[in-house]
Amino acid sequence: ETVNHLLSECPKLAQSEYKRRHDNVARGVHWDICKHFQIECGDKWYEHSPETVMENKKAKILWDFTIQTDKRLPHNRPDIVVVDKMSKRCHIIDVACPGDSRIAMKEEEKVNKYRDLGIEIKALWHIKRVTTTPVVIGALGMFTDRLEKYLEDIHVGLKAHTMQKSVLLASARILRRVLEC
Repeated sequence: ETVNHLLSECPKLAQSEYKRRHDNVARGVHWDICKHFQIECGDKWYEHSPETVMENKKAKILWDFTIQTDKRLPHNRPDIVVVDKMSKRCHIIDVACPGDSRIAMKEEEKVNKYRDLGIEIKALWHIKRVTTTPVVIGALGMFTDRLEKYLEDIHVGLKAHTMQKSVLLASARILRRVLEC
């Protein structure tokens, strides 16, 4: 087995180890968005337990929530959906931790994947603008130069290198667990 296979391609690790790594990154993004919109959450992002729906007068944040639409869509369950009630804008945020050689492709895939959902949300929820934001960090820590801008656009103050560290630590844990067997 190659390191790349162990870190991002093994179907036996996909529903446990890869999901844990993915959720750690998504949890940090969710926590920071809660902080931005002054929605009550814990002091540390790594201790944050996102609820399915978190809301106040400024925003509604959905975590791993299936969006009901008039049309049947193949992709209607993004990682995070942020509805800014004041500006009538919505961000669809999807996280991925693929092999480092596939990060640019994965970013593009995420944007295309939720295009139809964005159109539906705009019409159903009377939103002015819907943006799909990919948060993609490779299993060995690589990310594109667009990631910092994406994070800024969704009001995430966590730096890419902080999320990168989370991914690297999770990848190291995966390798330790697999290679110890």
